[in-house]
Amino acid sequence: MAAPTLYLKSHLQTVWGWVATLTKDSHGRIVLLGLTVGLVYLPVWLGYLVPRAFKGKVGWFLVLCMLGLAAAELWNRRSVLKTLQASEEDRLLGQLLIVGAAVLFPFCRFAIWPQAFLWLVVLAGIACSTWGTSFFGRFMVPTALIGLTTYPRIGYTSRFIWDFFTPYQFLEIKMAEVSSAAMRAVGFPAVQEGVFITFPKGAVQVGWGCNGLDMALSVAATGFFMGILYKQKPRQMAMLISIAMIISLLFNIPRLMLVTIAHVYWGPWWFDFWHGFWGGQIFVGALLTVYYYVMMVLIERSKKQAKA
Repeated sequence: MAAPTLYLKSHLQTVWGWVATLTKDSHGRIVLLGLTVGLVYLPVWLGYLVPRAFKGKVGWFLVLCMLGLAAAELWNRRSVLKTLQASEEDRLLGQLLIVGAAVLFPFCRFAIWPQAFLWLVVLAGIACSTWGTSFFGRFMVPTALIGLTTYPRIGYTSRFIWDFFTPYQFLEIKMAEVSSAAMRAVGFPAVQEGVFITFPKGAVQVGWGCNGLDMALSVAATGFFMGILYKQKPRQMAMLISIAMIISLLFNIPRLMLVTIAHVYWGPWWFDFWHGFWGGQIFVGALLTVYYYVMMVLIERSKKQAKA
């Protein structure tokens, strides 16, 4: 047990040394002020994501993928990052952003979105004052990915965009319709009534969280990330994302069928199981497994076409 303890201790010493270095000049102290804002916001950020992860939501997976890809991109191009230097104007602008956000932060803790916005301003200020405004042009992908993760309610954002461009409850109604037809095909007396799947003994409402869009977006983002990692061309990238959306929406149909049958025939315990964390993770695991093999077939095919 001594080795892991020493390993952790060395990391803590490295972090402490980095913090001590920041305190030696005014810019470093302002950066520490901005990082303190992030430290205060972190429990709020985790407090939203973690409970929803235990409820079977997949937004946390999307956030982790985005952060992981951004970190990998920054690490792989760290030699370029070391060459960037902020001008006096950029440093002053970044410091003003950090200080302004830190001053406003205590007064904006009434909701998640203002805290997320101010943390985004802090991150922009740190990047601007450390590497200059050229950072945002040279590292567009990490900038976009990290910026999107500052607000943990990615599902809320996607819902706003979806509702803006589609009719009200369009996907929920279609999912109820297709799932009812599939259950009738295997002998269950299911009838679709709007967003409800009805049985003689009960009914289940297909709400926003059950329409499969969040899961489809998360898997599509996984395809996007893998396309970047495997250096796929835009056409192959679009194919990976499209197939991810299709497979995810198709997987949502048997999930709705199972949840409905559990509610009507098996009782509340089974409904809570398949509608909750473990049931959600089983479906997500099966979905990602299928998509992984389909994705690798497409990537291998694109490699063969490139060699030909």
